[in-house]
Amino acid sequence: MTEDKKALFVRRLFSRVPAEYDWLLDILSLRQDRHWRDRLVQAADSSNGNLVLDVATGTGLVASRLAKKIGTNGLVVGVDLTLPMLQTAKATLSTKGQGRSTDWVLARAENLPFKDEVFEASTISLALRNVSDAQKTISEMSRVTVSKGLVASLDFARPLHNIQRFLYYPYILAFFPLIGRLVSKAWYDTFRYLGPSILRARTGRQVVNIMKQEGVLDARSVPLTGGIVCLVYGRKR
Repeated sequence: MTEDKKALFVRRLFSRVPAEYDWLLDILSLRQDRHWRDRLVQAADSSNGNLVLDVATGTGLVASRLAKKIGTNGLVVGVDLTLPMLQTAKATLSTKGQGRSTDWVLARAENLPFKDEVFEASTISLALRNVSDAQKTISEMSRVTVSKGLVASLDFARPLHNIQRFLYYPYILAFFPLIGRLVSKAWYDTFRYLGPSILRARTGRQVVNIMKQEGVLDARSVPLTGGIVCLVYGRKR
């Protein structure tokens, strides 16, 4: 699959920010991102799989948790289209002693370089809105997952309550870029993209519908932190 303008843009954007990514996400989510990742890994853990795929793995935050869950006899394969992110993930997890239980592949989410039905679970975290084709991404995740294996997506959505929206939208649209400007030009550009991208993110119900179209018939949506993010997961038929 040739790269389109969005894929090139996302690659350039996130290639500039891997060093600060983890701690900035932690701070700006008020440490809620840890809870979100834990819920995703809990869902993936229910598959009892020894071979797990983490799509758009970034700096390996989810991959690290998955590797810890499945133990030394398993393998987590992290895929990302951004080489600096993968290099950061590999270095970080190696220092944690997880080098042997993780592997890294440079590839696009819409064109996973794996055979059909090889992973017991596949996950994508805070990135479905960043891919060029969400339907194709879920289709690829389903394709490489075994029958009865888990397919899971965690991403930003819409707050459920008006008061939350009143506070949340200025936070991501105005405060995010302000913080980014204080950190670096690269982070200012990143945060100017992130706010609007979150507002355009699919709802949990929309992701459920995509999953069902791609063979994850029991997909369900679980809102977290008042609907700021949604965990959508189910088992491939």
